[in-house]
Amino acid sequence: MFDMLPHLSRKDAGPIPTGLMFPASAAPPWSRQFRSDDLEEVRAFIGNKDGPHSRVVHGDRPLGYAMFQVSAPNTNLGGSESGVSQTVRGHVHGWVLHLALPPGTVLRSGRRTFAPTVPNTAVLIPPGWAFTRISPPGALFAVEVNPNALMAELRARRPDEVDRNLRRMVMPALASGERLRLQDAASDLVLATAPGIDDRQQASAESRLIEHMVDLMLRDAVTRRPGELALERARNLEGWIDSHLGEPITMGTLCRIAGVGERCLQKSFLYRRGISPMRFVAERRLLAAHQWLADASRAATVTEAALRFGFSHLGRFSVSYRQAIGESPSQTLAVAKQAAFA
Repeated sequence: MFDMLPHLSRKDAGPIPTGLMFPASAAPPWSRQFRSDDLEEVRAFIGNKDGPHSRVVHGDRPLGYAMFQVSAPNTNLGGSESGVSQTVRGHVHGWVLHLALPPGTVLRSGRRTFAPTVPNTAVLIPPGWAFTRISPPGALFAVEVNPNALMAELRARRPDEVDRNLRRMVMPALASGERLRLQDAASDLVLATAPGIDDRQQASAESRLIEHMVDLMLRDAVTRRPGELALERARNLEGWIDSHLGEPITMGTLCRIAGVGERCLQKSFLYRRGISPMRFVAERRLLAAHQWLADASRAATVTEAALRFGFSHLGRFSVSYRQAIGESPSQTLAVAKQAAFA
């Protein structure tokens, strides 16, 4: 990605920010970073990593350029900041989602000029796409996804409708809940790239972020009338879910296992269970975690229960657990331990 996500050298940074997004000035300590006030140095650095691009600054203030990047197997995440306005022309390599841009940023793609960005603007860019970005001073944050990983999720959910409209640059306006889900997923994945984090947590966080990106891509897509999911196939899918609760499971995963598209699967679960497929997965995971924590014969921990059953964020696991079970995971564990010593 031309402006954010090259493979950088590692440097120490300040404390981890507590907010949802990670500006370059408060990058995670384990991230790869680059900082410079020299325009030629920035041009050379980005050019060496991402190929030809152009960058023009507007004004005589110090450039104040800083960037960071973290990586998971199929994603790169990072941010950059600049103290001056700049015009950048370049291209991206994978699917890229900009979740934050300086308000008032103008993007051009071919002959089209998009309206200036506002705080709820996202930018979704397909692989290989060239564009121009004219930005005021400020920070941006973006996610780059391996094209194969994203298209696998997309094709599984809409096998007949990966249309050419998804192969263009778009700027959807995000509702507050939609933005929050994407920011939470991106923030969870940034934290899951820290050294020493369990691989299961990283895999779960990455699959969740990719799934939310595909949700955004398909939000306004036209869908054909769904078919029916046979009863036996539905039962087999539910059995498969119970056998794979600890693995990353997305809507695309379920569509591949069932052999149907997303709308068909949604319709089947709403008819059979009264809930969505992903809600069914979450409830089965919570029930399994409860049974595992309540088993007095094992030395269980709340963290291990969350990781074992596919939850990448311990805090949200505890909240969901209490809502579903009626008590916290630690309360279940305490009761089990008391029973073991009774």
